[in-house]
Amino acid sequence: MKELPIIELERLNESITSRDSYQDIFSIVDVDGSLAAEHANSPERYQPMRLNVLLMVLTLEGSFEINLDYVSYVIKPNSFVMIMPMHAIQFCTISKDFKGRLLIASKEFLEDCRANSSNRAGTITNYMEVRKNPYTELTLEETKKLDACIQIIREKIRETSHFFHKELVQNVFMGFLLELGNAMYAKRENMVRTTLSRKEELFEQFLELLYKHCKEQHVVTFYAEKLFITPQYLSLVLKSLTGKSANKWIDDALIMEAKILLKAPQATVQQVADVLHFSDQSTFGKFFKKHMGVSPMEYRKSNR
Repeated sequence: MKELPIIELERLNESITSRDSYQDIFSIVDVDGSLAAEHANSPERYQPMRLNVLLMVLTLEGSFEINLDYVSYVIKPNSFVMIMPMHAIQFCTISKDFKGRLLIASKEFLEDCRANSSNRAGTITNYMEVRKNPYTELTLEETKKLDACIQIIREKIRETSHFFHKELVQNVFMGFLLELGNAMYAKRENMVRTTLSRKEELFEQFLELLYKHCKEQHVVTFYAEKLFITPQYLSLVLKSLTGKSANKWIDDALIMEAKILLKAPQATVQQVADVLHFSDQSTFGKFFKKHMGVSPMEYRKSNR
C-alpha cells in the first residue's frame, strides 16, 4: 500500500499567510469559506495525507466534511475537532458560510508545554480516547467560552516584548486545554468507546510501560518482552498506528525527560545523564545534540 504523504509544519505554514504565530511552532488562524475557495484548485486540497502537527478546529458557523482515519465526519456549527498528529486526514467539502478558528501546534510546542505541566501521565493515558473521539459537539455557551480563550491566546502571542513571552503563551494555551477538557469531560457518556483492536491495546500498554520505564530502559527489546511480542512486531504496530517506530517513541520520551531535567538549575548535565541511565555524560551529550541540534548546556542556556 502506498504511504500517505506527511505534511510537515514548515510546509503548512507556507500555505497560510494570515496567522498569529508564536515562533512558527504554534499558530491561530481565522478560517472561512472564502479562504477555502482560494485553495479550491490546489491539487492537494482533497488528497488524503498525514499532518505531523496537532490541528484543532472550533467551528462557529457553517460546516465541513472530513475523513479521519477513513471515518467520515460532518462537522456542524458549535463543535470542536481535534486532529492528532499522524491521523490519516482528507478534507472533503467546506461550506461557503463556514467560519471557525484553527489552532496549529507543533510537537515541539506541545512537548514543551507538557514538560512544564505536572500532568504528563494524563496526556498519555487519554491519547487513545481522544484519537477515538476527534469530534465533539458543544453548546453555544461552550463555543463562546472556547472562542474567548482563543482570543486571549492570540492577544498573548502578540505581546512579543513580554519578558516571559514563552511561558505566557504556554500558560494561556494550557488554560484553553483545561476549558476544552471540562467541556469534553461533561460529555464522556456520549463518547465512543469502541473496543480497542489488538494493535491498539498493545499501543496503550506500550505507552504505559514507556512512561514508567523510559528513564532506565532505552531498548525496544525490554518493552517487547514485557508485551510478549517480538521487537520487530512492536515497531510494526507502532509504525502503522502512529507513523513512529518503537525506537523513535523511546528516543522522543528520553528527550522530553531530558528537557524537563535540564530545566532544573541545580542539576548538572552529569546528574541528568545519570538519572536517564546513560553510560556517561559524553554519550548523553551526543544523543541530545543528535535529536535537538544543540548540546545540553546550550539548550539549558537558551531556556532559562
